[in-house]
Order: sequence, then C-alpha cells, then structure tokens
Amino acid sequence: ASSSDDNGGDAVGLGLGRRDAIASVARGAAALAGGAASGSGLILPASSTPPAIAAVQPAVPTIKLGGGNLEVSRTIQGYWQLAGGHGRYSEADAIQNMEAHYAAGITTLDTADIYGASEGIVGKFMAQQPKATPCTKFCCFRYLEEIDRDQVRTRIKKQCERLQVDKLPLVAYFWSDYNVKRYVDVALMLTELKEEGLIGEIGATNFDLKRLREMKDAGVPLVSHQIQLSAMDQRPVQSGMADWCAENGVGTIAFGTVGSGILSDRYLGKPAPTKEERNTASMRMYSKTAERFGDWGLVQELLRVMDAVAGDVRSSGRCAGANISNIAQRYVLDTKSVASVLIGVRNRDHIEENVRTHSFSLTTSEREAIDAVVAKRKGPEGDVWDIERGSIAK
Repeated sequence: ASSSDDNGGDAVGLGLGRRDAIASVARGAAALAGGAASGSGLILPASSTPPAIAAVQPAVPTIKLGGGNLEVSRTIQGYWQLAGGHGRYSEADAIQNMEAHYAAGITTLDTADIYGASEGIVGKFMAQQPKATPCTKFCCFRYLEEIDRDQVRTRIKKQCERLQVDKLPLVAYFWSDYNVKRYVDVALMLTELKEEGLIGEIGATNFDLKRLREMKDAGVPLVSHQIQLSAMDQRPVQSGMADWCAENGVGTIAFGTVGSGILSDRYLGKPAPTKEERNTASMRMYSKTAERFGDWGLVQELLRVMDAVAGDVRSSGRCAGANISNIAQRYVLDTKSVASVLIGVRNRDHIEENVRTHSFSLTTSEREAIDAVVAKRKGPEGDVWDIERGSIAK
C-alpha cells in the first residue's frame, strides 16, 4: 500500500475538494435514509476550518476475545503467505518479519495446520519470543466421516509441538462440507481438549451463520470467528452474522481488509490489476472480490471517498500520515463485533502504516460517506464463504 499523503490531493470526483466530496456523499446517504446526515460536525465545507483534534501516539491496543481470557492485538500478523503462492522467501527473513512486527506492538500471529511450513516457522519465532500469542487453525477437508477423538488429539498435540507451546492459545476450526453433518461433533471434540488444557480458546473460521448458531447452541464455547470482511466484502454484515457475533460474545477477526492493496493509494485513479499484477494467491482472490463488488468505476468511487476521508483525518490533526489503507482498515475495525484485523505479512514495509491505523477514529459523517458507496455494491452475495464453498455461483 502506498503511504503517499498527496495522491489525488487537488480534487476528488468532478472538481470537488476532499471535504466537499465527503460532505456531498454524506448528504446523499442521508437523503436516501429520508433525513439529514447525523455527522459529528467535523466534516465542513472546504472554506471552513475543523476543530483541532489532538494527535494520538500510535500504539496497537489489545482486546479480549469473547468471554474468554485470551488477549490479542487488534492487528494480527498473518502467515498464510508462508504456505506458498506468494513468491519465494527465506525462513530467516520470515522470522525477522515476525520480530519486527512484534516489536511494533503487533504481538499476535496467525497461522494454520494447512499453511505448509508456516506453523513450524512461527514455532521457531515462539522459541525466541515466548510472550507472543500464536493463533492457529484446525481444518477438516478430507475423510470427514472418519475423524474421531484420537485423530483430533493427535493433530492438536502435533500442532503444539510445531508451535513450541504446551497449549494452543486459540484454535480456529474449519469444516469444508456441510453435507457431512459432523461439524458439531468434531467441534465438541475440540471443546473436550480445551477442558483438558491442550487448547486455550476455540474459534471458528469461514462458517455461515446457521452453522455458527448450531455449534454455539450445542455448547461449543466459541470466542472468535475469522472471516473475510472489508468495504468490498460485506457478507458478514448483510447476513446478520456481525449482529449475532456481537450479541453472543464472538469476536470477529477480519482478513482481506485492504484487498491485497486494491484498497490503497496505489490503485487510486489507476486501471484494475493486470494479469501480471495478479501474481500472488492473495491478489487473485481479492481481484475476484473487487469484481463481485461492482465494476472498476465503483471501486474507484470507493477509493476516491476513502482518499477524501484520509485527507480529512490528516487536516484535522488526527493522524498526519493517514492514507486509503488506514481508512479501509479503520472502517472494518469500527464494524460491529470486530475484534481485530489480520494483515498478510511478506516483508516489513508496512509496519508503521499498519500501526497508525490505531491512532485515530472516523467521524459519523466520514463513515456514512463510505457507507453510501458500499450501499451501491452488486456483491459478493450470500453468507460468509458461500461462494468459495460453491453454495452459490456469484
């Protein structure tokens, strides 16, 4: 993501300045709702001066997940990138990336049993920095009818060994085929291992709302749900999942918040990612998300409004370096039920950028301006991971 402060700074849309653009979109959103915008008063015409807001020293806060005891950083290091499909890397560089992010306050790491060498590399970092919090996943893809307690225990103990911990702080559970109706049974097997002390807390990843409810009703003590959520992918919101998670003490961990850099200064006023630019698994996935969201013109409208909001954040003194990616992350962090955002780590280039997301908040009018563009989306349709599972076509 670009950290430029002046990209598109002279005008937004049809000759509108940043502040006018935000105010215009917010007024449009209010008109659709049948009333006046309920802004905080900070978004004013370009000729007016907003009240000064004291800058906050950037720091990454922590949060407890659900009703459990596990505390995680509100930005989490993600290591799907170590599974392949993102270019070559050295183990030493990967561990140095972990060290640098940890030192910056991003103290929680995300990995999975299906991420190739990822768990083992995170484990080597844990041997050096045992105060870090490694979160992993228990993914069930094959032979679903045959999974039993012994297999679950064996797999969890191997994950402990790879991560070099006595107990897994958080295990996010995934089940690939709802037609094999044993997902509650296996979730309860994980619950037994939590009671035994091999697992600290249990989460889920990429379930739909119906199955989350089934597991919760069966007594599975879910504290988190890791899902794709961004301004371009509102499935957790439109399905009612965000509301349900907030009501049931399930903290959402959101990935894909900047869409592999599509929601950044880099693509403002530029064409869609080319075939050559879609050279990682992440970029290919999030390019499809952008296509489902709407045509590239709608993506550009979203980028223009986020750029305008970033300009407002900077000029009001809330965050001197705020850019589009910061706004995209903050928009998600302020969504109901969201505990943390997960960033895919390949290098150390964006540490400062990711930390400063926590140094400001959005005003009501700024959020309404983004909401007004998001409301024009064509998709993605359905509930969380419906498209990826093949449950629906779009």
